[in-house]
Amino acid sequence: MAEAKKKRYWQFLVYEDSAPENWRELLKRSHCMFAISPQHQPDEECKKTHWHVIFYSGHGPISLAAAKDAIPESVPANGYIEPCRTTQGCQRYLIHLDDPEKQQFADGINAIDVLNGFPLDLSRELSKVEKAKVRSALLGIIKENGVIEYADFIFGL
Repeated sequence: MAEAKKKRYWQFLVYEDSAPENWRELLKRSHCMFAISPQHQPDEECKKTHWHVIFYSGHGPISLAAAKDAIPESVPANGYIEPCRTTQGCQRYLIHLDDPEKQQFADGINAIDVLNGFPLDLSRELSKVEKAKVRSALLGIIKENGVIEYADFIFGL
């Protein structure tokens, strides 16, 4: 099988029952950038208590082999390391921002542990439907107020 394309963001799991007690410290000492989810309880997708970890290369896209080498050997990725399909999507999944039916975390974004300057970005793109609603609302404001000049709309009615 051909190796996946090079990526900047990679993700893996750390299981509570196989991680050394100081696994976070080991990641921190590696000087690589990581974002760590709060502890997730077992669910349909993962049958054990676990953490989601995102690794950011910082210096440009890297291969799967390079990503595996960046994770300290003593921190078990449990055979699971893959590229993040969408950067923001992976980061938002750390606390299930878009999955209200899944476990929620009282501390919200503060529950994410950021190591060594990981560039956390929990923003997301609007869907086509959301964009259409925004556009419709803006056109409604324009029509209601008789705006004919773009500058009037932008800088105040």
